[in-house]
Amino acid sequence: MSIRWVYVTSVLLGLGGLARAEEVVITASRVAESLDETLASVTIIDRAQIEALQARSIDELLQGVEGVSFARNGGIGQITAMYLRGGESDHVLWLIDGVRIGSVSAGLPALQDLPVDLIERIEIVRGPRSSLYGADAMGGVVQIFTRRSAAAEPSFRVGAGSHGTRQASAGIRFGDDRLWWDLQAAHLQTDGTNACLGAPFPPGGGCFTSEPDRDPYENTSLNLRAGYRVGDHELEGFVQRAEADVAFDGSFYNQSDLVNQVAGIKWSSQWSEAWRSQWQLGQSRDESKSTRAGLNATGIFDTRRDSVSWQNEWETRSGRWIAGLDWLRDQISGTTTYDRDTRENRSIYASYSTEWSGTRIGLSARADNDQQFGSALTGSLALGRAVGPLQLYASAGTAFKAPTFNDLYFPGFSNPDLDPERARTLEMGVKARPDWGSWSVSAYRSEIKDLVAFDFVTFTPQNLAEATLTGLEGRLQWRQGDWRWDQSIGWLRAEDRSGDSSARRELPRRPQWQARSGLTWETSAVDWSASVLFTGRRYDDLANTVELGSHALVDLAATWRASNSMDVQLKVANAFDRQYATANWYSALGREVFFNIRYRASR
Repeated sequence: MSIRWVYVTSVLLGLGGLARAEEVVITASRVAESLDETLASVTIIDRAQIEALQARSIDELLQGVEGVSFARNGGIGQITAMYLRGGESDHVLWLIDGVRIGSVSAGLPALQDLPVDLIERIEIVRGPRSSLYGADAMGGVVQIFTRRSAAAEPSFRVGAGSHGTRQASAGIRFGDDRLWWDLQAAHLQTDGTNACLGAPFPPGGGCFTSEPDRDPYENTSLNLRAGYRVGDHELEGFVQRAEADVAFDGSFYNQSDLVNQVAGIKWSSQWSEAWRSQWQLGQSRDESKSTRAGLNATGIFDTRRDSVSWQNEWETRSGRWIAGLDWLRDQISGTTTYDRDTRENRSIYASYSTEWSGTRIGLSARADNDQQFGSALTGSLALGRAVGPLQLYASAGTAFKAPTFNDLYFPGFSNPDLDPERARTLEMGVKARPDWGSWSVSAYRSEIKDLVAFDFVTFTPQNLAEATLTGLEGRLQWRQGDWRWDQSIGWLRAEDRSGDSSARRELPRRPQWQARSGLTWETSAVDWSASVLFTGRRYDDLANTVELGSHALVDLAATWRASNSMDVQLKVANAFDRQYATANWYSALGREVFFNIRYRASR
């Protein structure tokens, strides 16, 4: 495939729909390639699907995706953790338009604060990607591509619903293919529910306090993008900022003001038919200020990640080469004085893909040098082959996760001698795209060593734990006339293997079974849809003494195309008011009803 300028917005037919044109994925290899030919397990969610799902948060948007599960401490805006294929919540690398995001102190992005209304497309790549991206990509990579208007025309959305929820967003684009800028803004506000059903200490439980009140949440976000193209050269920049206020139940602080900001500048050049080069500078910030009414204390954590990337892509007769350099600096400041407040990482990576006797081959390797723990080498090998209508693939890869600032430098409770967590993964899969839709099945096994766990003898984190993750996942998409069916299913055995075989336990908050089934009927004026999300039982603690029961949630939705420019939407979430929890002491939301009006000058 020759190198070419690529901006991809895959066109799917509604919720869980089927592609009319060839879909392209960027995140799996750091360059554009056909989704059918990529040697990885990938899910793509585009803007049409986002609007059909009527999701307010990242977890509502991604629930039911193969290999993905969530735990949330209450309602919208409360702390949210995502587990990909059973790995730890910080074993996933999150990118926004190619720039790393996440708190340096905790090692996690504030998923609950990511504005869904500003997302154009999401790519979820399952399996280790450290040989391309370095630390954090042990379980996979999730990349968010921000909104880009299709034309110089305005769009907006307003909505309201249960728990005093109000939403609004608007966007507009100016310019042409040579010079353009795009502005998007969004606001979400809810009165909330009581987040935690805890009890004061002692004996305590959950959040170790009893505050039976509503915990409101408010988020205002803005995304600005601009670009300039001359011939085969393009300069593009963006900045996204989200400011949030959230109340929660806590024994010390119970109110936080949050800022999450990410910005990037990218220069791309097509120097020849065979050579393309790209420079990118990025910065992400995660800032929080926590307080409590009547308490003369404030907790401030401000973290910053600066990054520079240089990547080159060559097409030769024998195959495609990709090589690049990455530089990353993490910094932290605030009211807590860490033993160290900055660290740097330098890395070099390369990959090669070719086809030999009908077999596709992909190789990649990366060397990271971290200022704290030294060097780390990772690599991967993937093979793929078409057998009739089937696409078969298999891969093996290594990955690592760097300890967080809290693990390494938090005063009194850290360990600067920690080693990185390391993993080895094997995967095989098969996929096909028949006339009626598509389907895929994959199986995997990961062995993770040197997991960081808190040692209650020394009261410091240590490389104590080991785990194995074994799973099977599949997806089927079917279309016949006006009907569409989207089915995903996954089985997972996430096992702590730190002790002897008689003491092995399941890792907490990872359901063994999860499945989602969605059915959509399209009429001339209205799209009707219903979905069922089943989540199997899971344990809330590592000792496997607190069980969270299985549950099935039914969502109903409708979209009425009132005109060529306006849609009216209605959604009933958890229609049968199922009571459940994804984290002990934190009740999930019951039945909710939402109403939206969407306008765009052209479809």
